Order: sequence, then C-alpha cells, then structure tokens
Amino acid sequence: MSAKELGQIHITNQTVEVTPAMAGTVPYRVDLAAQLSDQLQTLCRQGNFYKLVGMDITVRPDATGPINGGAVTGYIRYYNPTRGRCAAFRHAFKSMAEQMKTQGISMRNNAGYDFRVALSSQVPVTSPALLNQATLDGSTGLALNHGSPGASVFGVYNTSVLPNLGNTPVAELFPEGFDTLLQSGAGKTDFVLNEGRLFTGNEMSADLTYSEIPFEIANLGLGAADMSFQWRPDPALYVAIMTGNMEIVIQECQISGGGGSVFLDFAFMVSGWKSIMGNPEKKKKSSRRKRA
Repeated sequence: MSAKELGQIHITNQTVEVTPAMAGTVPYRVDLAAQLSDQLQTLCRQGNFYKLVGMDITVRPDATGPINGGAVTGYIRYYNPTRGRCAAFRHAFKSMAEQMKTQGISMRNNAGYDFRVALSSQVPVTSPALLNQATLDGSTGLALNHGSPGASVFGVYNTSVLPNLGNTPVAELFPEGFDTLLQSGAGKTDFVLNEGRLFTGNEMSADLTYSEIPFEIANLGLGAADMSFQWRPDPALYVAIMTGNMEIVIQECQISGGGGSVFLDFAFMVSGWKSIMGNPEKKKKSSRRKRA
C-alpha cells in the first residue's frame, strides 16, 4: 500500500488545560466521530474504526497568568477493533435496537440517531460530554469498558462468551495420559513445567487491555517558542481507533515557578474510516448465471 491510498486526511483539533494537580486523575475524552461530524456536516457513526495516520501536540503557557515553562508526560489510550470487540459492539447495538423497538421507536427513522458509547466510565468534569450517549436504563451511559458490569459493552458480552481455557483449572490443562511401562517410580508426568495459561483459548472474547501512544513534551517559557511533539506511524499505514474514542491521560505535569497551567493543543489526522457492523461469519453469496 502506498501513502496515496490512505485517502484525504482530515484534521481535528482539541485543547486541554493541564495543571500539576490534574496529573494521575481521570482522563480527557477525544471523540473523533463527533469532531468529524461537525467538521464535515455529516453523521460519522461510532460503528466504524477510524484510521489515525498522525498526531501533533503543542504545549504553550497560560497567557492569562505567569509565563512559566512546563513539562507534561502522558499517553493516549484507545481500543483496536479486534474480532471479539467488534462482536461485542454489535451485540450491544442489537440489544439497544430491540429495546427501542419494544417502546415503538425505530432507529432507522431518525436520521440524527447514532448508537454512541464512551471508551470508559472515567470522565472528569472538565472533559467534553459525550453527546447522545446510549443508555439502556435511562440513567447510566454505556461504555466499552465500564466500571459497572451492567453498563460495560465488553463486560456483558464476555459473560456470554465461554473461554475454552479460562475456566479450566491450571492443574487440568495438561493431562498425564495412560499408565505405561515408561513411567518412573516418581509417578506420572504431564511433560510440562511451570503450568499456566498463555491465553484464554477464545478469540471471540473482548480484551479489556488498552493500546497506548505515549508522549512527553516541554516548553521553556519566558517567551520561548512553543514546542511540539509529532507522532506518525509508517507513512503507508495507520492505527485503527475503534469507534473513534480515545482518552488523554496525564501522568505528570511540572510547571516552573510552581503555579499556573499549560495548554496542550492536539491535532489528530484521520485518513478515513471503515464500518465494524458487518458480520464476518456470514459469507457473501456469489450469484451464478445459468448457461443456456
């Protein structure tokens, strides 16, 4: 694949004000689907993965206070669209459609509706609200990874997906087999030491582990030029962001002089998106014309 095949690149922007007290707290939300919907004036749905081809971060001091320098360390976290995670999203979408149908509501008839969930339930008051967030009980918003089991898209789905190895006791993972003449006086052996699980044994489970893009950026202050951090994957590739949801996590913030704040200006570069709503288990039927 060449870089030209990535398509037109759309750039969305977001600014985050950071103080030392905010380090280690709950993250800031990034909603690529909403940002692109506003920018392109068309509904960009969450039932897609978004192709992130670059990210720029610029740090600048607070112009209303002391012009102090600052250093910020953190990371961007997100989910890749694995087979199990996409199946979990479709499962939650189907549940919502059935509940709405029971109350006489049709998703298809509302052109402005989209099934939208958060990345996690950790949302600070300073983060922009997730517009039109889906809820099944009228009060708790759904999230891909929610602290409440009943509101977690991945959590509810995983309870119905039985792992092959996850529920098997470690002592039973490797059988000892038949009694043979080759057995020593010490007894049987299962031919394995340090028994343990390398994986759950089910590729359809929705893994809860985030993917991360770390960053570290600083500004010298005292009229110094704004410094920037640039992240790019391979020029011909992209990182797939499931549902367009990301979160900015600040690990450390240091400001010279001990007070004030700094601003982080983010620019996210998206080359397109692709639906995750199709069922990969269904094979496309090829039509064959009868020969005369």
